[in-house]
Amino acid sequence: MNQFAHVSRFEITASRAVSGKTFIEDSFFTSPFKIMKPFAQDDGSIAVFLQSASPGILADDTQIHKIKVNRRAGVEIRSQSFEKIFKMDEGKSAERKITAEVAEDAALIYRPLPCIPFSQSNFSSSTEILLAENSRLIYEDCICAGRVAHGEVYDFTRYKNLVKIYREGHLVYRDNLFLEGSDGQTHPERKVLLQGKTMFANYTHCGGMLIFGYSKITDIKKLRATLGLDEKLLYTEEKMKSDNQKIQIEVSENDYGDFIIRCLSDSAEKIQNLFELVRNSLR
Repeated sequence: MNQFAHVSRFEITASRAVSGKTFIEDSFFTSPFKIMKPFAQDDGSIAVFLQSASPGILADDTQIHKIKVNRRAGVEIRSQSFEKIFKMDEGKSAERKITAEVAEDAALIYRPLPCIPFSQSNFSSSTEILLAENSRLIYEDCICAGRVAHGEVYDFTRYKNLVKIYREGHLVYRDNLFLEGSDGQTHPERKVLLQGKTMFANYTHCGGMLIFGYSKITDIKKLRATLGLDEKLLYTEEKMKSDNQKIQIEVSENDYGDFIIRCLSDSAEKIQNLFELVRNSLR
């Protein structure tokens, strides 16, 4: 039982000064969160590290994040460490709700470090991002199968992650990830399903990267070339057997010229390096 459970809030509003530099206009946070002094970037944007005094996410925790980036400002949100989602008693869970508004000509990069759902953890997250005209967004997400070195692979109870992105009031992207693990090996058939060829196969880390509003400086051919992918999708049995880099990557494009990168790997580091490679190509 988590006797310290409560609603934890993290709120930030960023604006652009006359000098062209972004600054934090307003911020608010409650325990266990704390915001470090922002780091200025070469392009006038700022990087904000979200700190937490908690060892991770516990049963009955509720987190509410609100991010607002005003016109022509630029903000990059980072976390201080991998996020641990601890074991929870039956019927217990934790949740997080994220809302973000990115104004006209503004940019938001949301890049927390990967999360690790422990055995018998139950966590749900929902993210809603509102993009204005000519705004830009990079959203990264990476989930580990669990404490792999401890033998906990897909032994969590549930993991949910709903992401919705609106452009000028219209829904342009929706992704609803809902995974049921073995619940501490109580339901081994669920782990078998997750490790099937139609799911994650033998991979233990899943990453996603959303790139919205960058079609003026890149296209899907350039992204595929950056990632060393073939011009066309060639997922054949022979192709997968010949891959020795222990990472599978694919890029898709929606009807609005935005890009979605998905990858599977055997380590979080490889996925993080991949995301960094793409970010650097967009600068």
